[in-house]
Amino acid sequence: MDEKERSGRNRGIKRDGAEYIPGGHTPLDMGETRKINVADLMKPSAAEAEKTKALPKAKITPKTTTTTKKTPPKKTNYAIIMVTAVFVAVIAVVFVFATMIIPLLNNDGNSGGTVVQGGNDTGNQTSNGNSLEDNVVPVDPTGTNWTGLIQDIRGNRLDVFVFELGEVRSFFAESSSNLRDRLNNPIVLVELSIGDVIEISHAANSSTIGTARLSAEVRSYREITGVSINLEANEITIGNRRYNLQPNPIVRYRGTPTEVGTLDPVDIVTIGIFQDRFVTAIDINRGHGDITIAFDDRIVNPTVEVGNTAFTALVEGGTTLRVPTGEAQVIVRGENIEANIINTNVPRGGTVSVSVNNLEFRSGELIVRTNAENATMYIGDRWYPVNEEISVPFGNHTITIEAPGYQRFEREIEITATSQEIQATLTAEAITMQIMINTSPADARVYIDGEFRGITPLWLDLETGRYTVTLHRMGFLSGNPNPIHITEDGQTIFNYMLAPDPAWPAFN
Repeated sequence: MDEKERSGRNRGIKRDGAEYIPGGHTPLDMGETRKINVADLMKPSAAEAEKTKALPKAKITPKTTTTTKKTPPKKTNYAIIMVTAVFVAVIAVVFVFATMIIPLLNNDGNSGGTVVQGGNDTGNQTSNGNSLEDNVVPVDPTGTNWTGLIQDIRGNRLDVFVFELGEVRSFFAESSSNLRDRLNNPIVLVELSIGDVIEISHAANSSTIGTARLSAEVRSYREITGVSINLEANEITIGNRRYNLQPNPIVRYRGTPTEVGTLDPVDIVTIGIFQDRFVTAIDINRGHGDITIAFDDRIVNPTVEVGNTAFTALVEGGTTLRVPTGEAQVIVRGENIEANIINTNVPRGGTVSVSVNNLEFRSGELIVRTNAENATMYIGDRWYPVNEEISVPFGNHTITIEAPGYQRFEREIEITATSQEIQATLTAEAITMQIMINTSPADARVYIDGEFRGITPLWLDLETGRYTVTLHRMGFLSGNPNPIHITEDGQTIFNYMLAPDPAWPAFN
């Protein structure tokens, strides 16, 4: 093929406005349009036909053609895809509802340990027992700021007793709500508790909380005792300060609502005071019960104390003390005993009876000295030796000492020191002697130590000892008193001669 023909084969052809280069065909003039039959293109040229005739004929083996069956493409079932997508979407919605919405509706607590009511009608009660549905008042459509006491929390709903209005209103904490603590730090809903004082703002015609902040004007007395309440005056006393009770105070015993009248000064409580004016919430950390302690007459001046909360005298018939609930240690003391400790458990509102046991009496060293020989001494009903150091329990005792020839000695003593000494002087027992007094002349009146005893001759029984005898008879001189000494082996008959009285008329 010459250069001219090669260049003609490679020359571009425009067809339908597009240029292309057909292989081995005569080029068309620029701008010429021509129809081309595909069958004509397949025919050989004249030169090629001549060459083909000149070639020897070869044996041609028929070619077997294998036909491959093509699998048609699968059709896409768009209906099944749509049903599956809808089913997955429904499952996703249910999962979101179960994981986010239901826990909020059925939330039964918060981080503050507050018991939150359930979502059913039977549990929708405020701390004072009234139905929340009955108390809830629609939010002011004008939008404003409120300060109040959280009465209940259910899910994202807060029922708040509004101080400015004196009634309960409901607010809802949404994802857009801005919740803050007393220091203005961000918090979450579960950090709010029943009994908190909260400052709320909301938009007009909306019950959704815009901003809510725990009030910084709440003062707390934590775990104190000695709080008393006067329901008639609607006052509560803490130490020497008095506060008013607001209309709906939250009163709980370990998270359970209770009546304000159950509060006792021995209870251990935590109290919230708003603006240093009135009580908003009272949490009874430990309630109260009673302990009755039996009396024991062996104890001298007994007293009883329970921990650091109660102290009093133990009196005949027993003593009852009001104390905080739980484990209690009762200590009974007395002047003559070592401290007696009794451990018990006091239930709330219950009474526990205890009695002293295993008393250990305290003792002091005592010496009783006496002047009598062969003396026998008893302290109470127990024998002790005299003139020796002995150990005697503290307290009051009766000492009795007896000795031959001496009168009985008896005395009350009190053992209060670790060592003491007592002198017991016994009086010798008197001996009675019979004596006779005679006078001449007889019929004289006899006076012994000034006491008239009879007419002579006179027999008398007198104890040994010294006496004076005076004699009187009409017409005779009495003279001076006559001393006598009566002993066991002494004189027993005494004779006296009376002298006439010269002044007596019968002798003149």
